[in-house]
Amino acid sequence: MSSIQYKYSALFLILAMVLFSVSCDDVMDANDDLDSSLQPVENVVPVENGDSVSITVNRAAASYFSVDVQDIGSNSIIVNGERESWCIDWQKPIDSNGGQYSNVKLYSTENVRGWQRLNYLLNIKDDLLEDLDITYREIQLAIWSLRGFPEFNLSEVALEDLPSRMRSNGEPTFSHDKVDEILSIVEDGYSDFEYESGVLYAVIAETPPDVQTVIVVVEKP
Repeated sequence: MSSIQYKYSALFLILAMVLFSVSCDDVMDANDDLDSSLQPVENVVPVENGDSVSITVNRAAASYFSVDVQDIGSNSIIVNGERESWCIDWQKPIDSNGGQYSNVKLYSTENVRGWQRLNYLLNIKDDLLEDLDITYREIQLAIWSLRGFPEFNLSEVALEDLPSRMRSNGEPTFSHDKVDEILSIVEDGYSDFEYESGVLYAVIAETPPDVQTVIVVVEKP
């Protein structure tokens, strides 16, 4: 090989390495974006025959929502019916006055480590409501705090940026101290939580991208 041919070959090799490096970066960035888009349902398992269900959303007195789930096929996790429900995306709207959504996909959080704290909270919720003299609002704020996506820090969120149910006449309708107490109790006890028969855990109802994602509560057989 002549010196000129050698130089061109070396140059071609260098350019190929650079292009390969750029392509790898592009792939990693694309994967990062994909991971971000799936964060509301990370590491969870699709519910068998639960990939095209219908839900009707209403406000509730003892929880943030009451959701009627229909069109579920046979599976071992959830059946059709009305269920306690909570919001896990505080930044997006949803019609909570009989709003109907179709083609909703369901995902189970059973045994998912990232949902351990939240599922533990669902199991101690009734005791907290009685012992701490709180309402569903403090529970909902704790759920937002535990989710982490979208990021929620009650100390840094302006009151006017919270949903209208969290304020009245410019004043909070919840206790910040009680929310902190709930989170402290969850942190102290969640590690011993196990998915035994009779425990409660969340099933995610993945709504359209412009609608807030909700969870419904199921009981393990």
